[in-house]
Amino acid sequence: MRYLVFLSLCALFLYAATAEDVYKIYKTHGIDAVEAYLKSEFEPKEVKVKEIKKKEAKKKAKEPSAKELQSKEYWVKQLKDIDVQFGYYEDAESLIVCEKDRKRCDVYKNNMDSLKLVKTHDVIMGKSGDKVKRGDLKTPVGVYEITKRFKPANQFYGPLAFSLSYPNMYDTVRGRSGDGIWIHGSPMDGKDRDDLSKGCVVMDNPTILQLDSEINAADAIVIIGESKVQKVSKENIAAILSEVYKWQHAWKVNDLNGYLAFYSNDFKRSNGMNKKAFSEMKKGIFAKKENKTIVTENMSIIPYPTTDDKKLFKILYYQTYKSPSFASKGEKELYIEVVNDKISILAEK
Repeated sequence: MRYLVFLSLCALFLYAATAEDVYKIYKTHGIDAVEAYLKSEFEPKEVKVKEIKKKEAKKKAKEPSAKELQSKEYWVKQLKDIDVQFGYYEDAESLIVCEKDRKRCDVYKNNMDSLKLVKTHDVIMGKSGDKVKRGDLKTPVGVYEITKRFKPANQFYGPLAFSLSYPNMYDTVRGRSGDGIWIHGSPMDGKDRDDLSKGCVVMDNPTILQLDSEINAADAIVIIGESKVQKVSKENIAAILSEVYKWQHAWKVNDLNGYLAFYSNDFKRSNGMNKKAFSEMKKGIFAKKENKTIVTENMSIIPYPTTDDKKLFKILYYQTYKSPSFASKGEKELYIEVVNDKISILAEK
């Protein structure tokens, strides 16, 4: 009887071991060893099946409704256990927060729901005040991405440098000029000089190499403030998220007046188009009454330092847009001002 059981088990679990393997175990150690072997082969696969089922159940979790996405209260609940003191990040791995007057940069690791302070570094930066033009020797105030990690050809800049995305789109529409803003090291000859920073963020050479080990340069956000970068609350981020989805909903349903109400009178598009021209363009598009699909992924909402008291934020996300007459995929970039929990779009790309 037990021999028949053995043959049945062999057939059932042929995927885990060949009949020859099972037969050798049987001849050497007996039927009990075969049963133990097959059991050991089976149980890990059972666990794997359970893991797959868990993932499938997660995928089937209820998606938030359009009404929920537009609710500040909904987002306050979603943000309950997330650290948003320096913004909301669904994708960025590294955050570098620099303060010009304190001559320091704090490096954070983003773990989706928390920001872990990795290290505080002393730095040298340019003259006080926001950068306006090439040659003013000022380090820009704002939010930037690292566009390149490289070894400088000139030993003056040390063993390593990271170029920043200055001027960003908001700088450009405001007429800011200049380029070549880096985070870089110090002269390789070791000589101290008065002009180490001409608008860049300068570290000593051991520190720039340490920074390289602390961040993912391809996925880092750099925030530069004139003074202490103000922290934001969950209520601030929840209000912005609900407003963004209200704006997006008005776009989807072709509510022209509701949609344009989210734009500042001083709005400029990345191509220089002002609000009047932008409104006329959108009027023609919305008049078609086309059904639209707009999918938003990997959103970041970043507090944007200023030299005045305005509450500005930079919003980055990946957008998939589809309508009968047009389709696109790519990075979306917004610069907004927040007044009484309402957003006003200043610039868009």
